[in-house]
Amino acid sequence: MSFFILNPYRIYRIFLRQQIRGRYTPVIGDLLNVARAKARGEMLQFMDKMFDEYGQYYHSSLGPVARFLTCDPSIMQYVLKKNVKSYHKSLIMKYILGTLLGMENLLMAEDEVHQLHRRIIGPVFQHQNLISMLSLMTDKTELIINKWKRLMDETTKSYVDLDFHVEMANLTLDIVCGCLFGTDLINNIEIHRFIYNSVTNAYRETEKRLFNMIGIIPILKDLPLPSKLRMDKGKQEVKKVILKIIKDRKDGHSSAACKGADLLDLLLSAQSESGQKLTDEQIYEEALTFVMAGHETTSNLMTWTFYNLTQHPIAYETCRKELDKVLNRGLPNPQNLSQLTYTEAILKESLRIHQPVPLISRTAIEDNDVVAHDGKTIRIPKGVEILLNFYSLHHSDRYWPNPNEFNPDRFLDDKKMNIIPHTLLPFSSGSRSCVGQNFAMLEAKVMLSRILQEFDLELLPGQKIVPDILVTMR
Repeated sequence: MSFFILNPYRIYRIFLRQQIRGRYTPVIGDLLNVARAKARGEMLQFMDKMFDEYGQYYHSSLGPVARFLTCDPSIMQYVLKKNVKSYHKSLIMKYILGTLLGMENLLMAEDEVHQLHRRIIGPVFQHQNLISMLSLMTDKTELIINKWKRLMDETTKSYVDLDFHVEMANLTLDIVCGCLFGTDLINNIEIHRFIYNSVTNAYRETEKRLFNMIGIIPILKDLPLPSKLRMDKGKQEVKKVILKIIKDRKDGHSSAACKGADLLDLLLSAQSESGQKLTDEQIYEEALTFVMAGHETTSNLMTWTFYNLTQHPIAYETCRKELDKVLNRGLPNPQNLSQLTYTEAILKESLRIHQPVPLISRTAIEDNDVVAHDGKTIRIPKGVEILLNFYSLHHSDRYWPNPNEFNPDRFLDDKKMNIIPHTLLPFSSGSRSCVGQNFAMLEAKVMLSRILQEFDLELLPGQKIVPDILVTMR
């Protein structure tokens, strides 16, 4: 009873005394409103409506979970940087993603374990290591380009219909697996298909559990219901494959596909200043996290980027002209990629408008104070889940002129100085920011530059594109 009613009401009263607006509905909280908005494809409108009504922050609850929701950049900096030791991953994230990915990886680990993994894994994503993977990224992109060209040759129409999200999901998974696991996996189509299906099924079941009570209530989350059985099946299938790949690499039965070491080589050899290394189980968790989170977020970024370009022909043409001038029909390399300033601006604007991870949550493990952009000091009680809404921050006219307009010029050199600090957080911020963000941007530049050089893309007539928000936005 206390879990469902008394605790949310107690926290509601604490916020009320601080004159922080919000609402309290016993037991269910906003659960029905959120479920209704999700079913209608109106999650973004629902979130914006709440901030329009209450301002930059407000309190509510989702089922039994007391929440503080914000799109305030100052509060976000307190949660992500200044008061980072006062927050852990939310219970919902632990119940859902922790069950899928494990708890000893960069995404889910806390405190000393997270710090150790960050020190060990951070150097893996240094610039020189990523550059050695550039040719593999290009080769995998060329394969899908050649596949599309064959489809064009085989059709009697002047165009080919593609489900672009599926195409991008396959391509990003190919790149991630190639850069992570090496040659044997790249050349084995069956293993690729097996991993794709297993990863996709497990991830989708995980997302579904975010929006029902089974994924929130501790005593229900481990029940052997169909959704959990499907999630566990996908997880176990992938685990078996990844652990075998790790064993084969350690035994010398496989090798990297990159010019230098691949990510698995780097993970196996990485160590902290004191000589600590990751165990096979920890490497498995980091690899699984990279495969699941890395390919999902980047495929969403690419799908939204190409969609945005089809809706904005001037930006599309400007990008094509830059590619023709800089690449001159050639392949990307470290030198010419750095000159693609407008192409990079397009990716950054797509990240702002359609951020792959539009919101994240943290739980306060102790009472702590945050200071809002308006100067108000707010006491956050222990146990409150804070929802950081990056999407609403990126679409706020307080910080972004014409925020709903797709305008890559915002990120060109002469305009970047106008961006208010801490108002662009596509990869989060602080010690828990995305360790693979440079990998993702390099990969995205390669895919965008090569595909735009080879094809004219259009949205099929009659399509209604509605963002779908769960763990990610697609």
